Amino acid sequence: MILQRPQWINNRYFLIAAIFYAAMFILASMHVLESSLIWTFNDKLLHFVAYFFLTIMVYLGLRGSPIGEFLLPRVLWCFGLVSGAGALDEFAQYFVGRDASFDDWLADTAAVIIALMIILLGYISLKAFRPDPISEDDDE
Repeated sequence: MILQRPQWINNRYFLIAAIFYAAMFILASMHVLESSLIWTFNDKLLHFVAYFFLTIMVYLGLRGSPIGEFLLPRVLWCFGLVSGAGALDEFAQYFVGRDASFDDWLADTAAVIIALMIILLGYISLKAFRPDPISEDDDE
């Protein structure tokens, strides 16, 4: 019997999310960014946009997983993974001489919640406006 990797491990959305998170994690630990132009923008807005994008990528990545077969477990796993990633990011900043901010984690989690709410509203609206499939019983 040949063991094969599950298809969802090769998922491009997880790859994009992993690369994006790794880049955020590395850039957040660098002190160079504190004085750059990027920090002249609202810090919480940057957190929100980054974690909103990360939530979408993780949600799409979970579609092909065993968890992703059902909507509610996929949403809950996505929330836990991305919100936990935000907490880990803030926790790690403490060790590189930056200030870990509870407000930053709240901005991250707000982005996760809003992204998942938009996804759920889209899912519900698609279900509501999708015509019912024709059943075989209608032929009689």
